[in-house]
Amino acid sequence: MFKYELHMHTSEASACGKNTVDEMIRKYHSLGFSGAVITNHFFHGNTRIDRTLPPEEFVRQFCAPFFEGQKTAKELDFDLLFGLEENYGSGKEFLVYGITPQFLLEHTYLFAPEMNKPPYREEMLAAWRREADKCGAVIAFAHPYRDRPYITDPGFVPDRSPFDAVEVFNLCNRPEDNARAAEEYENSDKILIAGSDLHHTDFDVASGVAFSHRVRDEIALATALKKGDFELVLPKI
Repeated sequence: MFKYELHMHTSEASACGKNTVDEMIRKYHSLGFSGAVITNHFFHGNTRIDRTLPPEEFVRQFCAPFFEGQKTAKELDFDLLFGLEENYGSGKEFLVYGITPQFLLEHTYLFAPEMNKPPYREEMLAAWRREADKCGAVIAFAHPYRDRPYITDPGFVPDRSPFDAVEVFNLCNRPEDNARAAEEYENSDKILIAGSDLHHTDFDVASGVAFSHRVRDEIALATALKKGDFELVLPKI
């Protein structure tokens, strides 16, 4: 089986990131992972990129660590895949798999000012859903029921229909938060995934999914997730 991290941040684009993409890749590789999806915080989330930049420049800087990381990935025969994490209001977030940097350049309207409508950006999430349907991408509800100061209503359950998948195990969640998510979605039609949500290299275990084959690109990742062709990697902590 080949282990893949589905939720990884880096210091170049996530304001809360502590280590570079090079350092993160080397850490995961040392733990026996075959690949990882770089899911830095996007425009409405805790991004390090200046939101006042023109959209194309914002995308270029946001995607820079992905391209930089390809050098290390090639050296280590590690599959670095592109993705992102976006905030759609009050600390609620979603992950996107199966898109490329080019997708963002072609869909800058997804982070236009009119999409920023608090408290919950239903229009923005609906727009992402429409575009995901066109290109086969997967949208996952990130860390349900996480209880943190920046989340104004941890118990709030948003409309679930836009989500293909749910992150039922997040290494940075409280055990009770993960348990609630797993129980809540066990018999649902959602794809159940796991991720570490790590922002630094100070860890000795990580979570994610394990495929029976290497996943070399973003389309292959989305396809494998939709087929359910994987097992959850749930470390003992």
